Amino acid sequence: MNLFVRLDEIYELGLVEGRIFIIRILALLSGSVLVFVGNSLREGNSWAACKANLLEKNFPYFVRGSLVRERIMFYFHKERQPLREYIERVFRTSKFLNYQATEEQLVDRVVMNFYPSISVNTAFLDRPRPLKDLYRVVGLIEE
Repeated sequence: MNLFVRLDEIYELGLVEGRIFIIRILALLSGSVLVFVGNSLREGNSWAACKANLLEKNFPYFVRGSLVRERIMFYFHKERQPLREYIERVFRTSKFLNYQATEEQLVDRVVMNFYPSISVNTAFLDRPRPLKDLYRVVGLIEE
């Protein structure tokens, strides 16, 4: 899943169109995933259609639910993990899995799951709501 999250992030840079992107990533894949993506290419699908099929076939509802719990809901910040990396990972995973949460709900979840030494040293008069406010708080924490 991490591979597909990163591939989707790269695709969103808009450097190439969908079918060319699929051709370029074939060398990174193996086994059944290579066959799946190759079939998608043969059918003339773009990356968006390939991703949608991948989510539907390889990440059915119960698997996505499990991944949401593991990688978003109960994915706790680790002691030496950079805060920005942690936040980006939660948001990227949420986007890839089509998790139906608002930005505000994700920000709340991220703040709740900060490592205890970070949580103890942060007190909010007003909790950050949008992502940009959270990054502002992270900047203060990093200082």
